[in-house]
Amino acid sequence: MKTLISSDVRLLADLIRKGGVVVFPTETVYGIGASSFLEEACKRIYQIKGRPGDNPLIAHFSSIEEIKTICEVNETAERLLCEFSPGPITLVLPKKNPAIFPKNLTTLAVRIPKNPLIREWIRECGTPISAPSANLSGRPSLTRMTDVVRYFDGIVDGIFDTEEPSVGIESTVVGLTTEIPILLRPGVIESKDLKLFLPNLVIPGSFSLEKTDVPLSPGTKYKHYAPIANVKVLPRETFVSLFSSFGANPNFGWIGFTLEEKESKSLPNGSKEKERICNVSTNAEYTSKLYAFFEACDRLGLEGIYCEEPKLGEGAEGLRNRLEKASETK
Repeated sequence: MKTLISSDVRLLADLIRKGGVVVFPTETVYGIGASSFLEEACKRIYQIKGRPGDNPLIAHFSSIEEIKTICEVNETAERLLCEFSPGPITLVLPKKNPAIFPKNLTTLAVRIPKNPLIREWIRECGTPISAPSANLSGRPSLTRMTDVVRYFDGIVDGIFDTEEPSVGIESTVVGLTTEIPILLRPGVIESKDLKLFLPNLVIPGSFSLEKTDVPLSPGTKYKHYAPIANVKVLPRETFVSLFSSFGANPNFGWIGFTLEEKESKSLPNGSKEKERICNVSTNAEYTSKLYAFFEACDRLGLEGIYCEEPKLGEGAEGLRNRLEKASETK
């Protein structure tokens, strides 16, 4: 298959209208999408990813007004959309239009991407775009164009070549289909921010809802975000001690706040060393680099990845969730 790699909104929208599958960047991660009204096109996404058939897709819209034509948007939902959208928040809402994929659910996860060119593309498509993250099922989402091309060139109909994701992890997901709202997946919009609008927000202690028979949101039932390499999350002191002991071992990757230049100067030179050791200064930087670092470690064939635990404070909630998911027993 010939894959169109382009930034031309009209050409890529034409692919969607014809039933094609297109990989596109949002501010969070890359998505792999199709028209929400074309069931066979949406099912093809599952085939490409190896995704479980009951794991729902998020429908991407260009505006709140478009969401209202498809879903029931009450006052609370509208307030959240006005406050946090366009941006990295997804709401699960009651569905008004039964024709939209998936037809077997009465609810729909919806969001509005921040990138204005992507919103323009969705408008040009004339349909919401149903899309999970662009990756193989269970693996880390992709955040770099080079990785997208490596995985999907020749497999999908189009790849949208524009600004790469900056957030680095998937959107925060809030369920609003019952009287009491629930945080279904943490992200960079944190529970403390949501509680200003949703004081009765339910926050599962482990963010783990695996016992749900029919998941309402991606990231709640199946293993996610894990590289091939074994991931271990360590407190600062343990992380520093281990790095001092065998940071030069070429079979392991390291990402954390305490990998100062002076500590790694004694390591062998070479591009591999630069790829397997990643120093970050904030939770936000950690989040933005995490998945691309996982991909780099897997390309190097590393045995394991040591991750320093997040700093307390802003940005820790979503980052900790992804690290915990990635480090679950394989």
